[in-house]
Amino acid sequence: MKKKTFLVFDCETATLPFANELAHEDSEKKKRIAIARPLIYNPGWTKVDRNGNISDRKEFLVAETFAVPSVFNTAYYADKRPIYLEKIARGELTVLPWNDIMKIFLADLETVDAVGAFNSMFDFKKAIPFTELYIKHLYSPDYYKWEKTQYNICRNIANNVTKQKSENDFEPDVFRFRGKAYPLFDLWGLSTAHLLNNASYKKECLNHDMLTASGTYFKTSAESTYRYLMNKYDFDEAHTALEDAEIESFILSKIAARHAITPGITFFPFRELGMTTDFVQRRVRPDVNECMKVIDAINAYIDSKIDTDTAYIVGLRRKIDELLDYMGQ
Repeated sequence: MKKKTFLVFDCETATLPFANELAHEDSEKKKRIAIARPLIYNPGWTKVDRNGNISDRKEFLVAETFAVPSVFNTAYYADKRPIYLEKIARGELTVLPWNDIMKIFLADLETVDAVGAFNSMFDFKKAIPFTELYIKHLYSPDYYKWEKTQYNICRNIANNVTKQKSENDFEPDVFRFRGKAYPLFDLWGLSTAHLLNNASYKKECLNHDMLTASGTYFKTSAESTYRYLMNKYDFDEAHTALEDAEIESFILSKIAARHAITPGITFFPFRELGMTTDFVQRRVRPDVNECMKVIDAINAYIDSKIDTDTAYIVGLRRKIDELLDYMGQ
């Protein structure tokens, strides 16, 4: 039987150069733009088998984004620029035009059985397609017209004034790129289904403060997954494409040890683990320490918000009251 090979992709992204202007120093507004309009500046990937053996590694910097300060300065990890410059100086990293990188990427896609990422929705349905669109317009006479249109779209995104897109044409198990289709898997969904949806992982999330910002869900990132698998809770992702792709290749091998790497994207896979508030109420007798960790996390989130009268915040306060009742307080 032919041994299957997978391409695990990761990327670091910036966004359109006017994002900072539109956000007006509001981090949530900038985040909305960055997620909706990602521009890749650091793509990287591995070719790996189901046992975690990596046969090839590639990583690049994109000339049209990394080498353009007005674009790169919008990146969340813009402070990592010196790290990239050091790698360039050592000959470990090359700056190439997007189209040259994509030719190499396409050639590698032809040699594997499937392609994926830890968050394939972002990488394959947003980041690669939008960067491709950006490059297409950048080298066309209509760039400034297109940029003006994007400015108006991003202003609406920043202010949460957007139309809901139809999902009729969404293909959760296929990556289409430059006229070809490739089977697409999602390590985030596969991890939550096969590695993380158990009491052991949830307890470790409580023990090591691996909860989402609101405190109501367990973190299910590549970083938290790797920490759990390796029992290394001081581990921090490098947030550079190749190093993160290598971590995700290890996660793939742990899934593949017992399960098939099946195609498809699961929407919001972290929800599969259930809410923290439900988990800590599973006992007949409350574990006060567990309950207080969730309560403290939710309270910290509420305290971080200026508007504390929204329906969502009211709902969070109700969750706290439920936990206090459960604890007999």
